[in-house]
Amino acid sequence: TGVQTCALPISTSYMSLDTSSGEVLMLINQVINALGEAKTAVTTLEIEKRFNATIKAMALMDSIEEEMKADISENIRNAFSQTSLGIIANITRTNVKNDLTAAREAIAQMVSFRQTWTTLYPAAEEECFALPHSATENQKRSGLYLA
Repeated sequence: TGVQTCALPISTSYMSLDTSSGEVLMLINQVINALGEAKTAVTTLEIEKRFNATIKAMALMDSIEEEMKADISENIRNAFSQTSLGIIANITRTNVKNDLTAAREAIAQMVSFRQTWTTLYPAAEEECFALPHSATENQKRSGLYLA
């Protein structure tokens, strides 16, 4: 199976949002981080760690969807819902079948979604890291340190 990309409509109006695009980005980063933990657990055969990481990733996916319900446009929510189906299927395969390929695909899908998100909401990156943190903490919050 190939990596599913997320093509969100760039023309969607997003200037009058109450929901923080940085908050959504932080959740996206946390999903990527959890998937990185799951990928590592697959390679080291740590069943409990893999289970916990995939459950965390699933819960974070739900949180993203809930966060988007507040004020994110319907077009973007629908695109995320479509993309999330493939991601959730890969997360499930990672957990149930200890599938390294599925873990990698889920990470690639979330990274693609992250890239789309930061294109749609360029200020999200700055907003996401507005609070002072150590360089290590910022790297962890980026969600890309294990992926």
